[in-house]
This record gives sequence, C-alpha cells and structure tokens, in this order.
Amino acid sequence: MIVHVRNFGKIESADIDLSNLTIFVGENNSGKSYLMQLIYGLLDYFNMSKDFFSKFMLNYNGITMDNDIIEIKSDNTNFYSTLQSKLNIFINSKKNEIVKRIFKTDHLNIESISVEFGEIKHDICLKPDHVSLSEYEKGVKRYMILKDNKTIISKISTDNFVNENLIQDNTFIKLILLSTLLSEIIFGESRQTNNTIIYLPASRSGLMLLHADYMANGINNRNIFNDRQNIENEFGLTQPVYDFLSFLLKYKTSEMISDENKSIISFIDNNIINGSMEKTGNTMRYKPASSENSLPIYLSSSLVSELTPIYQILSGIQRYRFILYDEIETCQHPTKQLQLARLLVRMVNAGYRMIVSTHSDTMASAINNLVSLSFKENKNELISKLGYEPEDILNSNNVNAYQFVIGENGKTKVLEVPQHFSIGVGFDFNLFNNANNKIYEDAVKLSEVD
Repeated sequence: MIVHVRNFGKIESADIDLSNLTIFVGENNSGKSYLMQLIYGLLDYFNMSKDFFSKFMLNYNGITMDNDIIEIKSDNTNFYSTLQSKLNIFINSKKNEIVKRIFKTDHLNIESISVEFGEIKHDICLKPDHVSLSEYEKGVKRYMILKDNKTIISKISTDNFVNENLIQDNTFIKLILLSTLLSEIIFGESRQTNNTIIYLPASRSGLMLLHADYMANGINNRNIFNDRQNIENEFGLTQPVYDFLSFLLKYKTSEMISDENKSIISFIDNNIINGSMEKTGNTMRYKPASSENSLPIYLSSSLVSELTPIYQILSGIQRYRFILYDEIETCQHPTKQLQLARLLVRMVNAGYRMIVSTHSDTMASAINNLVSLSFKENKNELISKLGYEPEDILNSNNVNAYQFVIGENGKTKVLEVPQHFSIGVGFDFNLFNNANNKIYEDAVKLSEVD
C-alpha cells in the first residue's frame, strides 16, 4: 500500500510505499519523525478506530449479498478501484481528526492524505458450508465459510483455521468480509491475526529509564489504557509516543513468542549486547556475558537500554506487524551498527514489517550492503566470503528508501531513492555521499604542503 501525503507540517509531498522494509534518510528537522508518526496514526486508525468501522466499514455498499457464494477476484479492478476511491473520500473527510488524534493539536494542518492499493494477491471467497469447497479452492488463497448463516470461519489454508465470528445478519457478514479485504491490502494479512503496530521514538533511551515514574501520577486509579481515543494530552506527548510508554508499562513475557524468536534474541545477545536480558518483577535487567549477576537497565549502557524495546517486542505477549523505528542507530558505535543492520534483516525475514529512519551513513551503508547482497545471484557464495550467515540474506525484494530533501522554501520533498541493485550499488544515498565527499576533499586539502 502506498500512502500519499500533501502539505503536512514541513512535508510538501510524500508518496511512501509501505514495503517489508522502508528506509527514511535525511537531515535533522526535515520531517522524518512527523511523517513516521502520521503513518503510524493512519495504520492505527484502520486497526483500532471504532469510528472507522462504524462509519466506513458498515456503510460501504460495494459488496452485494444476492448470491449464496460471494467471490471477489484479485483482478476485479472495478471493485478495488471503487473501494479505494470510497476509502480515500472517507480518509480525507477525517484527515484533521486523524491528525489531531495523533498529535493532540489543532495547529498542525494537512492538505490531503490518501492511500493507493498495491498488488492484490489473493482472491477471496465466501460460501455456505453446504457447498463443496473444491470447485472454488483453486487459486483462492483466502476464503471464508458461512455456517448455519451465523458463523464465519476465516481460513488461510485448507487446514489452518484462524478465527470464528458469530454473525447475526448480512450487514455483519459484509463487515467481516470487508475487514478481511482491507487487512489483506493494508497489513498484508487477515484482520483475524494481530495487526498491532508500534512506534519506537528517537528519545526511547530516556523513556526506557523514566517511563514508570513519568506515567505513575497519571494512571493511578484510572483505566486510561482501555479508552485510548479519549485520553487528554496531559503528558504533552503525541499518541505514538504515549502508546510506546504504555507498551513499556504493560510488557509481559510470552514463552511462546520468545521461543518463536529464539534465534533473533540469541543474535542480539551474542552479537550486539554481549549478554542477555530478562524481566524480574516489574523491571528489565541485563546480565553481562562475563558476570553471574544482573543489573537493572539504568545501570547498563545506553546500548542495552536502546535495544531493550526490541527485546520486549520479540518476547512479549503482543504480536506486532509494523515496527516504526526512529533513529535506529542511536547510541550505536559503527561496529554495532553493522550488527544492527543484520538484526533488521532477520526481523524482516521473521515477518515484521519495518519502517526505519537514520542519520548515519554507516547505518544506511550497512543496510544497503545487505539488501544488495540479497539481490545477487551468487549470494550463497558471497555470504561466507563477507563473514555473513544465511539468515543475513533478505528473503524479500520488497524494499524502498526515501530521502527527505529540504527546499529553498523550507518545505521538505520526500523523494524515492534510486535503486541500482542489478549492478551491485544498491540505493544511491546522494546526501550521505555528498557529505562524505566534502569531508574527504577537505582532508586532502588540509594534507597538502603549504
């Protein structure tokens, strides 16, 4: 799915393809964090908002229930074009409410925001349970079975049930079908699986250390986490940052998810933090590899505190689909940035869709090299020569990078970075390249004999 934004804060224009890995680069104060939080808020609105479901989903009349069997083919361009158009009309009617919901202010204007559906990969079929599936199964990757006109069973494959939902009438049948369609487009999977998103702010290290005290005065004797849309901006935070604090406060370990991500967690332990993390009581603790004793996070290095939220994502009870990771290289030495790029690839391979921003040419180059490696025909031969492992090969070519360029008018245009993977160059990050060339040229001139 592509998100189109026009005249939002400092952003003059942006067209962002939410791929499996999306990279933002650009100068400070160019609008990267604002755009990232706007995207977070839009995804969160689709995923969580009662307003979205009640006012758009239930009132969309593009699905008819005249027949027992409903089939929506992936190549039905008229249907999806109409759905996209109606969705964008609805989004733009709500654009100021969405921005206020995210940023808690009336003073941040936006001219327009819209979405463009990407490739529709799956046909979708809804059929009564008394009709044989075999004649509809071919080519249909996602289908639902209507049982006794009351229950929809959503299935991804012939032997994998996802969920059951009691249905009272055709309106709710259409709601479930439309929800499945839009979740396929927006999140890449059915809504019955968890489409939760999380934003990791650039200031996360300080928030990691102070979040409990920061929020303690505001949450005593109140149940604000269950009514997110009515939270007043008493903390002076945007909604994505507030949600991050809520995530830290409510984190609980899950043995099942920890086991699923065991290899990634082990990579963090051995290649980045040189130790391990664990939750003891209500606090996270770090145990160095060279010690028998563990330390609270506030006594650990900034490297450890920076990686703690990722550790919690990989081991907590909540499953996440999108991770928006602002200033990914914060507190990371260049040698660790190389390892962080490998971690990023492994998380994408595990099914996490990542949007990351960076100010570091080292970080951008490390990601670039791994992505370029993944496009090489002889990549399996190259990994050992370069000191990598098979897990460092990105299993998706769905990668995009965007450069935030501030114009003379002070407004930022977000430009897609050209790709040259076929010749082994990867992304052309010219802002980094120009800065590095200037440093090199200055060094050459300074070395010249007077």
